Amino acid sequence: MPLVYPDQNALVVLGLKAQKAEFRWKLDTAIKSNALTFVVSTWHLVETAHSPNLASAVRLADFIDSLRPSWLLERRDLQKLDVEEDFLRFLKINRERQRRVTTRSAVIAALHGAEDGPRFDIPSRNFVKQWIEHPEQMKPLEEAYQTNADSLIGLRAAVKAGKLTEEIRRRTDEMLAKLSMPSATPAGLDYGRSVKIDYVRQFKAEAVPSIAIETAISEKEWGPEAIGDADRNTFIDKVHLISALPWVEEIVSNDKFFSGIYPAAQASGHVRAKLTKNEEFLARFI
Repeated sequence: MPLVYPDQNALVVLGLKAQKAEFRWKLDTAIKSNALTFVVSTWHLVETAHSPNLASAVRLADFIDSLRPSWLLERRDLQKLDVEEDFLRFLKINRERQRRVTTRSAVIAALHGAEDGPRFDIPSRNFVKQWIEHPEQMKPLEEAYQTNADSLIGLRAAVKAGKLTEEIRRRTDEMLAKLSMPSATPAGLDYGRSVKIDYVRQFKAEAVPSIAIETAISEKEWGPEAIGDADRNTFIDKVHLISALPWVEEIVSNDKFFSGIYPAAQASGHVRAKLTKNEEFLARFI
């Protein structure tokens, strides 16, 4: 069954269309027959909670859950899994690929660094309601948006001035590898410092899907033909793309940043998803 990842706008439009009984019936039929599986992430909930209207936000959260979607792990959890699998290949250790598209409870558990369990099976509306009623809980994210915007502006200036050298890029990749490596083997044994050093020295960002895509997108953002603004929306759009492109068959979006940055992501060689316009996707249920 194809995995379909709608961006936030596509999700909102889909929810509005689904208020009509015939459209909703066709949508439900497609889901129940496994003609498609929707995939969402916690970033959809973050965007849903970015609303002054609690009632409409909760309705959208309920609609998300009504789609019976699968859930995509958060970006850093994806990167850690990708680096871990690359590291195991370096050690010639075989292990079954870990799931990136899973359940809501597994995603929430991973965010807490815990094993999945019933206590993490929390309805989407609970998160959205909590964040709207307690906006102070979103402050760390707001700070991250600003940090990203400031960094992007600085990087564009560095590229223009020729200060972003290959040596700096290499050191950045090595640091990301160190921060993403597993602390022990799947059996719980320590790898040893020398093995980790050897891995980091030969680490190739282009071999790791999530990092390769992020690098390709970022370099397009920094370059002379930069795409996207240094703002909150672009930051979240980038997270959606980095996370979803290697793991779903289709991303539904009319976003100009998505379509503009997509060719750069494709050049990484790790893109699995095709981009589909909202209207083309909705036409399947009319």
